[in-house]
Amino acid sequence: MAMTMQLKLFFGRLRRRSEREEEEMMTEPPTISSCEHSTTSCERSVATTSSTCSTVLSSSSTLQRIDSSDAIKSEGTTSDCPSCWLCLEEGSDTSGKPLIRNCSCRGTSGYAHISCIVHYAEHKGRQGYGSSNHNFNNVCRYFKFCPNCNQEYQNDVQCDLSKAMVSFVERKLHDGTPRASYLRIVALVDRLFVLSAGSNNEGTSEGQVICSKLMFLMDGMDSVMKARTYYALGCFYGSSGSLKKSKAYLETARNLLQDADDDSDSSVRDIADIEIKLNCSNASSDVDSLRSRYEETLAKSGRETTLTIDAGVALAKALHSSDRHIEAEKLLANLVATSRRVHGQDHHCTKSAATALQGLKNELLEDPSSTDSEFGDIDGWFKSI
Repeated sequence: MAMTMQLKLFFGRLRRRSEREEEEMMTEPPTISSCEHSTTSCERSVATTSSTCSTVLSSSSTLQRIDSSDAIKSEGTTSDCPSCWLCLEEGSDTSGKPLIRNCSCRGTSGYAHISCIVHYAEHKGRQGYGSSNHNFNNVCRYFKFCPNCNQEYQNDVQCDLSKAMVSFVERKLHDGTPRASYLRIVALVDRLFVLSAGSNNEGTSEGQVICSKLMFLMDGMDSVMKARTYYALGCFYGSSGSLKKSKAYLETARNLLQDADDDSDSSVRDIADIEIKLNCSNASSDVDSLRSRYEETLAKSGRETTLTIDAGVALAKALHSSDRHIEAEKLLANLVATSRRVHGQDHHCTKSAATALQGLKNELLEDPSSTDSEFGDIDGWFKSI
């Protein structure tokens, strides 16, 4: 009986032990092989997810690049369309006049409507006239100089604005004071110089009217202003073909400047220019005077200014006239490259230098023997190099 009870207890313990082992087998961690299998599955899952994410990111990046390029293209398209820097409008103004630019601005900057420039210049002129320092530069500067590149307006824009400047001074600044009279004289003289430099005769009648006004206003001028006025008169009559009148006025202007003993740059430059005009028949004297002027302007203003380039073109033309063709061609080539880089292809300095250079080359092609005289004289050859 006791033996039987011991056997039952033994088998009961054995069964319970077996059940515990089965339960432990059901709940124990996976084996190494099952871990490797599980890891491989996880890697595949991660790889698939990563691949999917990469595809999504790649697609997102592609979309972002496309959007960016489209944005850049859109911005480029917008910036490629010039607009008026004053009213910010594109295209023509309300009167149908297009955007213009005739200064040294580059790219899409500097474009404006002529009506906007006039309105802006008049506003600045009224401010300048009301200030304590109401000289010509403060009142009329914005009719002459672009405020963006600080260079003078050129060609048609210069012509239109010089006319608008005279109108502004005569309409708005007519309070009868000496300063108003002075500003009127300066504006008329400036307009006469612009008309003198024009390539057509459309301004002849207007120039005659201005000459009459200046002669009437002559009594109230100081000697330097009188000299400047006579200089403008001489240039105008010279451009219109009245050479005797031109010579008489230029001589008067020179004498007044010399008697005034004015050492300012403008007076010195005016005397040099007048001497050149009066001595234009003497080629060697013309070259010497123009060379001195060019070197002086180069030293004071630098190589890239319009004054220096214009002086260089005048010197090159004189050199060409005196058969110093190689020196003239080298100088013109340098002037064209400088002006094109600094002021742009359409600036009057660039056009003037390029036209002179092309004319010189064409003449040498038509008459190659013209260079023989330059090398026939050994002194001329040394001067040319």
